[in-house]
Amino acid sequence: MRMLKIWMAVLLLGSVIFLGLSPAQAIEDEPMSNSRFADILIGILEIEMPFDADILSDAELFELQGNMLSERGINLFVDADPDTLVNKCDLANVLYDALVGPNNVAVDEKIDHLAGLNYLSQGTTCDTMGSDEIITALNIPKLSTAVAEAYSLPGGPGARLAGVTVAGAGILMAPAPESNLDN
Repeated sequence: MRMLKIWMAVLLLGSVIFLGLSPAQAIEDEPMSNSRFADILIGILEIEMPFDADILSDAELFELQGNMLSERGINLFVDADPDTLVNKCDLANVLYDALVGPNNVAVDEKIDHLAGLNYLSQGTTCDTMGSDEIITALNIPKLSTAVAEAYSLPGGPGARLAGVTVAGAGILMAPAPESNLDN
């Protein structure tokens, strides 16, 4: 995670110098694409890409990453468009399942739960999120650790809750009440 922070700082500084932008202009909160979100999750989960992944087209690489993340329980990218922008519901589903485990809680309840822990901003909208809000959430040590641990096994959080344990786990919180609403 520290390397991601350093890389982001270098990238920001480089864009300020290269593009001649003021720091305020460079920090503009751009939306994040599925492709970039998949890259970040691959990094957090320390999934090693095949040695020849660099010869794949962007679309092929995204499909490979989507399949690799799906094996870990993150199905957001399967049959998805790499250019689609990440929204609050997408992030809430990934984060909530990492913290609590997959269950039948409506996405607005997931967002409320995460907002109550100060991991996401309050609100139930599934609007597109800015990159800085996503990165800020993923840079919360307890949250990034929970994501890394929950999705470290094949099958993801569901496998962990089925009795498979991960060394150092213990991030699980008391589950939020089940709801009859669909995600």
